[in-house]
Amino acid sequence: MQKVSNKLLSLFALVMLATGLGGRGILRNFFPNLDLNWYPYIPAVFLILGIGTIFILAKNYKLEGKKLVNLYLIVKLLKMFVVMIYVLGFYFIVKADLRIFGIVFALFYAVYIASEFYIFYTIEKQIKKEAK
Repeated sequence: MQKVSNKLLSLFALVMLATGLGGRGILRNFFPNLDLNWYPYIPAVFLILGIGTIFILAKNYKLEGKKLVNLYLIVKLLKMFVVMIYVLGFYFIVKADLRIFGIVFALFYAVYIASEFYIFYTIEKQIKKEAK
């Protein structure tokens, strides 16, 4: 599982880096007058969430079925809680460019969900492989 988790960590970090740099380039080209001081925090939040998810699932992959499903749900609930706190914090503290922030955040969330699906799929595949 260590090999799989290292592969997932590398791949996830690469996806978040590419998405972050690509998104920043797009925003700079299409919205040159936009203040982007808040932008680096979005990929950072999703990177931390993804790394945490991979570590938690890689450490606890040997749990029995029901406990593993509960762990998946707890991880998703914690992710939703952190995301809600982040969005509310941005709304109440920064209060700038809320529409652009919302669109960018939603796009990062979509990339994160796709990555998370791949993480769950790969870990489940490894669990089945080790069970044989």
